[in-house]
Amino acid sequence: MTFSISEYKYLIQPGYMFITENATSIYGVTGSGVFVGLFDEKMKYSGCCSFLFPTPPNQKVSSTKYGSIAIKHLIKKMKNKGSSVEDLRAHLIGGSDTESSNDFGQKNLNIAKTVLNYFTIEILSSDIGGKIGRKFIYDTESGQSLTFKTEKIRKSDWYPYEKRETS
Repeated sequence: MTFSISEYKYLIQPGYMFITENATSIYGVTGSGVFVGLFDEKMKYSGCCSFLFPTPPNQKVSSTKYGSIAIKHLIKKMKNKGSSVEDLRAHLIGGSDTESSNDFGQKNLNIAKTVLNYFTIEILSSDIGGKIGRKFIYDTESGQSLTFKTEKIRKSDWYPYEKRETS
């Protein structure tokens, strides 16, 4: 397997999910949030999600901004495409605990690991925890990722396609 930057690119934001059979480079930024990439080793495709919070405040909320919902929904969607849970392998990125995160990073990591463990999905790689954020690229064709640790996350990291003012 080799890591490649695909001509197809997708910026995943918190609360979003992306599943593709085409080679795509998934870009993202995490602080206390967590990115979960699932790679189907048999069918050779990926699905991923990014979330901000571990669990919803009540059972009426079903947003994929919550890890307990997002990961289960991602697994369900991949099973609907023909994946077997036994063939899925996970990659985790994020979950840092900054001064303002109120331990959400660790809570997000705990829920991700709990859900993956429940489905007996092996975690192949992780770049998690600590005190600083991450920028990453995830290759859906190989299931590999490249992560950059950063202390400063700019607005343009979240919204790189907005037109910027020039002086």
